[in-house]
Amino acid sequence: MELDIVSAETLLEPPYDGNVANLLERSIAEQPDAVAIEHAGETITYREFGDRVARFANGLRELGLEAGDRVGVYMPNGIPFCTVIWACCRAGVIASPLNPEYRRREIEYQLDDVDAEAVIVAGDANDYVVEAVAGLEAKIVSATPGGDHASLPDLASDANAAVADREDDDVLLQPYTSGTTGKPKGVLLTHRNFRVQIAQSVSSYSAGPIEGDGIIVLPMYHITGMIQMMASLCAGRTLHLLRPDQWDPERVLAKLDEHDIPAFTGVAAMFVDLLEAYEPDEHDLSTLIKAGQGGDKLPKPTQERFEEAFGVPLSEGYGLTETTATSHTIRWSSLGNRPGSVGQPVGHTRSKVVDEDGNEVGPGEEGEILIAGPQVMKGYYENPEANEAVFTEDGYFRTGDIGTRDADNYYYIKGREKEMILTAGYNVYPREIEDLLYEHPDIHEAAVFGLPDDRRGETVAAAITPKAGADLTEDDVEAYVLDELAPYKHPRVVEIRPELPKTGSGKIRKTTLKDEFLEERGIES
Repeated sequence: MELDIVSAETLLEPPYDGNVANLLERSIAEQPDAVAIEHAGETITYREFGDRVARFANGLRELGLEAGDRVGVYMPNGIPFCTVIWACCRAGVIASPLNPEYRRREIEYQLDDVDAEAVIVAGDANDYVVEAVAGLEAKIVSATPGGDHASLPDLASDANAAVADREDDDVLLQPYTSGTTGKPKGVLLTHRNFRVQIAQSVSSYSAGPIEGDGIIVLPMYHITGMIQMMASLCAGRTLHLLRPDQWDPERVLAKLDEHDIPAFTGVAAMFVDLLEAYEPDEHDLSTLIKAGQGGDKLPKPTQERFEEAFGVPLSEGYGLTETTATSHTIRWSSLGNRPGSVGQPVGHTRSKVVDEDGNEVGPGEEGEILIAGPQVMKGYYENPEANEAVFTEDGYFRTGDIGTRDADNYYYIKGREKEMILTAGYNVYPREIEDLLYEHPDIHEAAVFGLPDDRRGETVAAAITPKAGADLTEDDVEAYVLDELAPYKHPRVVEIRPELPKTGSGKIRKTTLKDEFLEERGIES
């Protein structure tokens, strides 16, 4: 049975308002026997998925969790991850997804800050999770039965858990982001935030029958992958999942060849790899009609090569965790593609570019990009100072990104006001790595910054001065960071120096360091 098509606007009205879980219920009711998700050879139908979601929601309630309580979700892409997120949504429990590559200190900080009642893992918890919860009150709960921990399947008594009543302004998800200073912040994303973004995605299919499957390779703990997952299932599509930590361009090409998949979304590094692996005589990609890129800047040569080789448009977009993903996109821009642009604001979004005094600037003039609309977060969790700093008096969100717009309201990202390094689609914050490096007993000073990289967009670099008498190597530094933080955060370029350049006030000159690194390596900025 094919899913009846409804206009995106009706997804904002009864009976689909309130809890976003109502949108999934529609897919389950109208095509119960269709495959909802496929991953690693396992498939689950909408009926089976709905049953499992309801049982897990009951399991959360058996744990004593109530609507508004919070849990961490620490697991990779897969059917269990999807089930837990939707079960939390159904029960009104606020999920806070963690990067499954996080180590102890990262897990402990987020679980503590989010006031998690539990952390849900895919199977048995690894040592990082066990060590992280040792000093916390959070329970470890598994999404699979028969392990060392309490499990949602064992706790669930039946599949009759009702969808919890939630208002538009109630929080659905609390992912975490970071700034250049201070600690990571919890982002409060509401049911309305998600429903608006889901409606925007579903509107792509509301003009006729929903044709083709979906595919997700991006991490679903990240907001882009999360929206992809939720929108695909609300649209009644079959979703094929891959894990980003097992990235293999050949597997992606095989999926695109084997299934009717009309669209693929990735980051710049993925498109570079797909170009290298693609053989027209070996891969039939006739069903692919569009590709989208987000998370980092897409090099124009990569875009041009991809479009020529694959014969489909590759469009850019822009958004943040705080805007529940997309705020601007070429895909829905009224005047078509403009290489180098992230497109016009999506239909429900207001955006402008302002100078340092908050005054809007004209076309072509640089300034900070501000965004307002129903997809903008409710705020940061228990952080009034950050909320005051990030919202303007007229309700716009300060992105911290510098850009311009042209006369047709197409936006162009020029740079990042924040010090964030964007490597292969991952956000890396120098302050976090520097804080860790300064804990090393043999490190005197450290500076972390980004260097241009053809494949990753940017790569993490570190300049180190050792303490007197210390026997420290570049390999030691890399291994130390790898042991403490997620692998993508470790500096791939390390240089140990007798001293670091400083200003008259003693501040390390990162700009000077970066220029020296670029010159020494013959890299153009």
